[in-house]
Amino acid sequence: MRPLNLTISAFGPYKDETFIDFTKLGEKGMYLITGDTGAGKTTIFDAICFALYGEPSGSSRDPRMFRCKYSDAKVPTYVELLFSYHGKEYRIRRNPEYERPALRGGGTTTQKADALLELPDGREAVTKTSEVTKEVEKIIGLSKDQFTQIAMIAQGDFMKLLLSDTTERSKIFRQIFMTGRYQRLQEILKKEANKAEDDYKLKSAIATEKIAQIQVRSEDQEEQKRFLECSKTDEIEAFIDDIDKEDKEDLKLFSKKESELRKSLADLNRSIGVATERKKSEDLLNKNKAVLEKAKPEYESAKEDLKNKAKDYKKSEPLAIMISSEKENLSSYDKLDETQNSILEAEKKLSALKKSKKELVNKAAELEKEYAAKKKDQQKLKDVPARKIKAEEELGKIKNKGKDVQDIVVAIKNEYPKEKEELLDLQKEYQDQAKKYELIQREYESKNRLFLDAQAGILAEGLSEGEPCPVCGSTVHPHLAVLKQEVPLQKDVDDVMNRAEKQRALMQKAVSRASAKKAEVNKLFDTIIDDIKSYINKGIIEDIEDEHKDKIEAIDNGDISRSEDKSIASDKGDVSRHEDKAGISSNISNIAAILSDEEELRSSKEKNEIPAGLSDSLGLEFDSLKKDLKDVTAVIKRLKEASDLLESLTSEIPAFEKSIKEVSQMQNENALSSKELETTITGLKVREKELKKSLTYESKEKALEHIKKLELEKEAIDKAYKDADAKARDCEKKVQDLTGQIAALSKNLAKGKSENLEELEERRSDLNKEYTDNNKLLSLVKNRIDNNKELKTKLLSLGTELETLEHELTYKKIISQTANGNLSGKAKIMLETYIQRSFFDRIINRANVRFMTMSGGHYELVRRDEDNIKSQSGLELDVIDHYNGGTRSVRTLSGGESFMASLSLALGLSDEIQRSAGGIQLDTMFVDEGFGSLDDATLDQAISSLASLSEGNRLVGIISHVGELKERIDKQLVVTVTQGKGSFIECRTE
Repeated sequence: MRPLNLTISAFGPYKDETFIDFTKLGEKGMYLITGDTGAGKTTIFDAICFALYGEPSGSSRDPRMFRCKYSDAKVPTYVELLFSYHGKEYRIRRNPEYERPALRGGGTTTQKADALLELPDGREAVTKTSEVTKEVEKIIGLSKDQFTQIAMIAQGDFMKLLLSDTTERSKIFRQIFMTGRYQRLQEILKKEANKAEDDYKLKSAIATEKIAQIQVRSEDQEEQKRFLECSKTDEIEAFIDDIDKEDKEDLKLFSKKESELRKSLADLNRSIGVATERKKSEDLLNKNKAVLEKAKPEYESAKEDLKNKAKDYKKSEPLAIMISSEKENLSSYDKLDETQNSILEAEKKLSALKKSKKELVNKAAELEKEYAAKKKDQQKLKDVPARKIKAEEELGKIKNKGKDVQDIVVAIKNEYPKEKEELLDLQKEYQDQAKKYELIQREYESKNRLFLDAQAGILAEGLSEGEPCPVCGSTVHPHLAVLKQEVPLQKDVDDVMNRAEKQRALMQKAVSRASAKKAEVNKLFDTIIDDIKSYINKGIIEDIEDEHKDKIEAIDNGDISRSEDKSIASDKGDVSRHEDKAGISSNISNIAAILSDEEELRSSKEKNEIPAGLSDSLGLEFDSLKKDLKDVTAVIKRLKEASDLLESLTSEIPAFEKSIKEVSQMQNENALSSKELETTITGLKVREKELKKSLTYESKEKALEHIKKLELEKEAIDKAYKDADAKARDCEKKVQDLTGQIAALSKNLAKGKSENLEELEERRSDLNKEYTDNNKLLSLVKNRIDNNKELKTKLLSLGTELETLEHELTYKKIISQTANGNLSGKAKIMLETYIQRSFFDRIINRANVRFMTMSGGHYELVRRDEDNIKSQSGLELDVIDHYNGGTRSVRTLSGGESFMASLSLALGLSDEIQRSAGGIQLDTMFVDEGFGSLDDATLDQAISSLASLSEGNRLVGIISHVGELKERIDKQLVVTVTQGKGSFIECRTE
């Protein structure tokens, strides 16, 4: 990858757009990037790295901080890089997200990050920041971390690589050589080992829990504790079998005792049942005797009360007859109510008819009035349709006249000027062709004359005094023709003559076309004049608006019945028409006056000009016609409204006539109905009077109140007798039932013997307790047998699983410890470190090529052997001192020696990354600072070593402010900074 040019805008310390052309620095060798501290030397590499990957070269910089604080709000922050790779050029433009002052108003606004990559193979440009970064990684074949390690030997970073321990160096190599997959494998193996250990512990805990769940007698509990930590399945199985054997013997004993106790309880329960029933019978006998003593007096009292109620009961039947009679008369009250309701309904209807009569009278008057008004309006509008037809005819005439005038005006303003323009063009063409012909003709005449003169000169050369001329025969030759030096040939004369003939033909064609066009223009002129004359002969257009003004004014006022007298409107219309006609006659008179001047017409025709004033007069005529058209259209619109009104009136009048007839009929029907209702009311009132005379009570409600009172009296007598009879019967039945029960109980008690119920209950309680205790022991033994049987099965299965898990744990633990470098008694080298050692060895070998050169063969880097098995190792670094033959830590090197060692190591790392990446072509490298700690001799050696990097086509940029380098390196990028104005870059090549 080779940068060709770089544009930086409002980026870092660069306030304005800054352009760097790397092609001026050549394709190989070294160049210096120099300037004051903080001027922006490293920013150049940051800009390249940001353009490619969207991130700066160092981890301490944030892309959002790239916006130059000195830049104007209108200057955008972006980086644009043109680079080549494998002979192809790529252009990439990228801007970070940044806060900038708003262009309008106060405050700031956020500019979103964006990127664009233009490809050389015709593919569509790549957009979006993440997609551009992916495409760059695909093109170059390097991630951002790899690129910065290869292309940028950054300030302080290579010293960190030199002095890091195994852990820190491993992290660096993991990023660069992507050995993270080996670390992930270590973690996976460790997780697998931990999982196997967790699985084994879990199964062991489950087995211990199951052993603790074995149910034993209290005397076997100590034996059970011994087996909690036991992993021998056969011993646990034998222990459970011994417990099971003893439990089964106990089960037989408890089962036999349970059967015996159940039989004894059944016999005792039967005895208690008999004793309980006898006790209940004795208690019931005593209770019945006491109740019988109370029931006998109640029975005698009930019989006496029934006798008294029977006397009152004799009144019930007469009351029933009276109630029936009163109910039969209730229908007469209903008839009275119906008659009274009918009277009220009839009177209500009669009142409504009287009211309706008044409404019908008013409605009839209104209809008659409105009907008369509509008839009057209809009469006034009867001639509107005829006037509308006439107006539409006049409108058609105006439109036709307007079209005629418009066609003439179009011909004058459009067609005639166009034809005239074409005629002028053809006439000009003729003039041009004529001029050309004249020039060629002159050329021909000149050459022909020269040619003829030359012939005379040739003849004169052969003449002598006294000899006759072959042309004229004269023997005297006073003036001989002189032969000129430049004489045209016959062919030249003929060529010019042919050209003249051709040009004459072209001139003739131009004449013909111009003549034809002139005839067309004259014809069009005559046509226009004829059309105007024809229009004038058609006469003056009549104005019809005021003829109908009376009706139109009425329509506009919205009330046709209030229009003015027709004769007044007619007078106004005559004046209006006279004024309009005078206006139209004036326009036509002007046109006629122009057309009457035949001499002027001929002159205009010759000049190809329309007579002056004719176009303007026609325009005025056309405007007048447009006004007439507008006025007549308005008249027709109002006549249309009047016609619609007439049509509406014509359709409404029959409806009004029908309504008047219907109202008259309704008045007749109203009078007839009123008379019938008055007769009906008189008859109903007579009927009402007769019904009132035949009834006892004022109304049906009073009659119902009396009936209700009689019914309540009868109901009370009937209920009192019924209740007394029921009570007497109940008392009699109660005495009889108690007497029978006492006799039956006495007979049953005489048959059996009496036992002590309390003693029987106490004995049963003792047996129940003994039975319950035995059942508990029986259930306990049964549960213990079932539980231990199930646990035995589970423990046997767990034993097999534990053996498998123990074997799996053993080999997974060994593999994990080996991969993670914590195997007891072995060197602490992890798998990832082991892989990284091979990279490290190659890096050291490559670094020593330069370190030996820089140190003059004094020092050589070497990886430390693994002599410590207590801490992680494998990537420690020592240095061999060839002057004394000793080996010591790189931390013992001086400042200058450390710089040379770290620079060599960084360059070796860069070489190894390119080799391991495969096919990577990196034609540019940057080395940032560190040279200030070197003496002159060492500086020369370091520069010589760096010069070897630039062999081939590699260009190495050294970023430094060391003054000695300015004298040793010719090609330079000089960065200067001005307070408040930002940084500037100057390219120097000499």
